[in-house]
Amino acid sequence: MRPVPVRLTAAVASAAAVSVVLAVLLTAGFPANRYAASQDVLAAVAAGFGVVVIAQLARLRVRAGAGHATLAWGEAAMVVLCVNLPPAVIPLVVLAGVGVSHAVLRVVDARAGRVRSARDLLYSVSALTVAGSLAALTTVLVQPVHDVPLTTRGVLALCAGALVYCVVAISLVAAHVATSRGGRPATVAVELLRGKLLMVVGNIVVGLVIVWACVTDALLLLLLPPVLWLLQQLYATRIGDREERRTWHEFAEATRDLNRLDVRGTADAGIDGARRLFGVTGARVILADGTVFGTTSAAPSTAPVGHPLAVGALAVGELELAGLGRLRPRNQRMLDAFGDALAAALHDAITQDELRTMSERTTYDAIHDPLTGLLNRAALLSRGNALLRRRGVDDPVAMLLLDVNDFKEVNNALGHAAGDEVLRVIAGRVTEAGNAGDLLARLGGDEFALLITDLDTGGADLALAAAVERARKLGVQIAVPMRIDGVLLSKEPSIGVVVAAAGEVDLTELLRRADIAMYQAKRAVQPVAWYDAGRDDASTDRLALLAELREALHSEEQLTVELQPAVSLAAGAQQITGVEALIRWRHPRRGRLAPDQFLPVVEASELMGPLTRWVLDRAIGLASGWRRAGLAVPVSVNISARSLLERQLPETIGDLLARHRLPAELLVLEITETVMLSKSPVIDDVLARVQRLGVQLAVDDFGTGFSSFTVLTRLPVQEVKIDREFVSQMIDSPKAEAIVRATVELGLRLNLRVVAEGVENPDQRAALASLGCTSAQGFLFHPPLSADRLAAVLRERRQVQRRHLRAEGAS
Repeated sequence: MRPVPVRLTAAVASAAAVSVVLAVLLTAGFPANRYAASQDVLAAVAAGFGVVVIAQLARLRVRAGAGHATLAWGEAAMVVLCVNLPPAVIPLVVLAGVGVSHAVLRVVDARAGRVRSARDLLYSVSALTVAGSLAALTTVLVQPVHDVPLTTRGVLALCAGALVYCVVAISLVAAHVATSRGGRPATVAVELLRGKLLMVVGNIVVGLVIVWACVTDALLLLLLPPVLWLLQQLYATRIGDREERRTWHEFAEATRDLNRLDVRGTADAGIDGARRLFGVTGARVILADGTVFGTTSAAPSTAPVGHPLAVGALAVGELELAGLGRLRPRNQRMLDAFGDALAAALHDAITQDELRTMSERTTYDAIHDPLTGLLNRAALLSRGNALLRRRGVDDPVAMLLLDVNDFKEVNNALGHAAGDEVLRVIAGRVTEAGNAGDLLARLGGDEFALLITDLDTGGADLALAAAVERARKLGVQIAVPMRIDGVLLSKEPSIGVVVAAAGEVDLTELLRRADIAMYQAKRAVQPVAWYDAGRDDASTDRLALLAELREALHSEEQLTVELQPAVSLAAGAQQITGVEALIRWRHPRRGRLAPDQFLPVVEASELMGPLTRWVLDRAIGLASGWRRAGLAVPVSVNISARSLLERQLPETIGDLLARHRLPAELLVLEITETVMLSKSPVIDDVLARVQRLGVQLAVDDFGTGFSSFTVLTRLPVQEVKIDREFVSQMIDSPKAEAIVRATVELGLRLNLRVVAEGVENPDQRAALASLGCTSAQGFLFHPPLSADRLAAVLRERRQVQRRHLRAEGAS
């Protein structure tokens, strides 16, 4: 609560002092024989003093704006004083009576927890003294009533004086409330007048009745106490009902205002509502995390009162109120209800803020590369295409595609953490070299793309020259030595440049052309190369291939799955331990296509996801059919790095397993060790959720990476597949044989299945068996088979195994 301004207090106190001084001077100037200190005069003054004290003590506390005010019987007291006392004495009697009564009330309020400062007390006494002086003056101006028979004009004079007293007192009280609690004085005054209208009329009538009883028969005054008590109860009931309606209306508004979508707005609404509902001097909200909203400015003699805010057992924070005082049970229940509403609103707002933050984080992650913070491929495509559409049809644009040369050497020599730091440094340098209108993205690995739209429009040759110059400068800037883990190194990029009119290409085509130019730069061992349409034989063919694959995915005849079994190397039965699903494309025009003839094109397009789902659906469906026929065998599917960047892959696999009713352990995902070692948060999250399904993981082409054994400790895999390159050389190459031996021994120690790929002759098989290799896969055992042929092989193997078991039993 703000203190009453010193100027306002001084002005009212000065006016009261002037009226009292004038009263003293006027009283002293009258003839002594008229105002001699007789017993009658002293009795009248004493009675008037008592009337003022009683009138002020019989108060009713009401809401006024954001604060409180008291309504008393002052109008009745003024009517009695004007009739029984000389006008000059009235200011003195009012000052004395109001001062004494308000001093008593201050003590009572302090016991109730409501502290009134000395300045507030001075203001209240001064205001009522001024009101009483003006009331007496008004009465005299209309018709003097002291010591003369009371006429109709005299009654009107008393009514006028009482009304002046009411208006002046309420106006000064409203100014006090507005300046200390906030609000407009006129609004507070009108509110108080409406609440006191009936009371003013009743007070004037009571005053006139007391005057009449004194003139008629003083014994009639004995009948007044019960009547006055009933009137007081009537006033209290009426004001109470009005206050009750207003309070609950404000409570409804205050709780409705809590429905905000942000924490600060909800806390501010709660603070404002607490001030209006409970008339506190200050309020603040302290959240459970320590965040504070609002302030409390309690008087030094009172400490703020904390009200806990909780939703069930969950603590949300605390509502701290200053100047609250002692609450009646009804107000305590209201505070509890308001606290519950505020706690629920804050909990909802905090949850909304967290959801908004998560949504913003998810949105950010969806379009940004987690390592460098640059845009990812998807964002580059969407934003780049939008940028092209905003350019003129003939405006030249350029795409720079750069790849860091020999980047794997960094990972091999210094580790993947150092490699990540190199990529971050390069991303920073490319960003610094870019212009405001450029679009920069990391496409994956050590590949970056830069879309330039502010080229010189003087012609195609000038635009190409400008783009090539930008690429050369960028290459020089990237090649500046950098210090990583204390090692000074320099990495040079190969940059492919393509320039085209904005209206003739989209981002996918720009990237494709820049990719061709970039590989031309690598092959020519030069830093920059630009796209030459005359040497692009695959441009239309690649686009056509994607369109044809889209049709093939909706056809039942073109795409198929062939299955190559893996066979146990244990002596005897040659049991089939697993089956690898291999996609094939029976193209109606191109003939039979192997995966390496179309998968590289697909991996750079949006068809990779649908194709992966198709292969998984087909493989899981076949494995489910074998299981129903009693031929349960795990099926393996190769998963590319591009597919592992699809966050919905685990849900896709889970849906397919549930639809085909195949146990998750009968599905094996084969992933290269390079992907396994990736520190991409997206890939880590996808692999973790896949494993939670119960799906097995296998490391494919093991031994070809830079940290082959690290992968076996990074993720809990169940199978290791030795790359066919080492298997084919192990008979003649001691190094290859050592790698195979170490892999088999490590797999056995880690309780992993070890499968050798590409076994083509008995010597390889015998060598692998002697090393303890679990299984082998290759043309020595089975080539890739159709689904029907594999089912027949499985049935044949089962029959052979049964005959073998029966033979063992007979022996």
